[in-house]
Amino acid sequence: MRIMRFSYVIGVLALLSLLASPISAMASSLLIWPIYPVIESDQQASALWLENQGSQPANMQLRIFAWSQERGDDQYQTQQSVVGSPPMMTIAPGERQMVRLIRQAVPPVGQEQAYRIIIDEIPALAPGNEVQNTPRAAVKLQMRYSLPLFVYGEGGIPPERVANHSNSGFYPGLSWRVIQQGEQAQLEIQNTGQHHVRLSQVAFKQGETRAEVSAGLLGYVLPGGTRRWLLPPGVRPMGELHAQILGESHRVLPK
Repeated sequence: MRIMRFSYVIGVLALLSLLASPISAMASSLLIWPIYPVIESDQQASALWLENQGSQPANMQLRIFAWSQERGDDQYQTQQSVVGSPPMMTIAPGERQMVRLIRQAVPPVGQEQAYRIIIDEIPALAPGNEVQNTPRAAVKLQMRYSLPLFVYGEGGIPPERVANHSNSGFYPGLSWRVIQQGEQAQLEIQNTGQHHVRLSQVAFKQGETRAEVSAGLLGYVLPGGTRRWLLPPGVRPMGELHAQILGESHRVLPK
């Protein structure tokens, strides 16, 4: 397997954390839904829809990578356990395209497996460029979309359907600490639970004082994973760490 870390260059927009439904990108007028696709234990496949609301055909490439977390960062691996069909498509203006997300291997019983769906816009050549010998000074804008995909083995269910039985207000399985990397302070959150956790509106709170880490989506911590984020300038740990998880406010237990 080849481990990948996506890097973005000038002219590429990466939309890694998407909050609205469906997704809309103004530059390409592409809508994508659902934005949180899953393949449940009794399903062999799930559907993902792409709609071109622009005035020009949209050439798209879809790839699916295995997703893990190592050394506090996201890692992506090529894989064949889940595939998208079709992987390449041209969507005419005003048309929709369904992509089947197909499970080709049976996940372990009771487990959740994480993937990232990467959808790239492939810019069409401008008229005459295919025979142009001298490169023109131009910037080509390409859109990239990234969606999470979770696949469940027999007996496994999405976290939205798991009741939180904690009476303490602390979200089960989560813990945090702040580590120092040179001059940079990082918030590290560990997840020892069996499901991914999507964190948003993360802040330190002490009495009426609030130090905001993220006003919107901070990111995901996968089961058995650890994720780190740089703390904003001037933000230091104090009191308790709070986060919005599954639509409710929770405290996160310090290590």
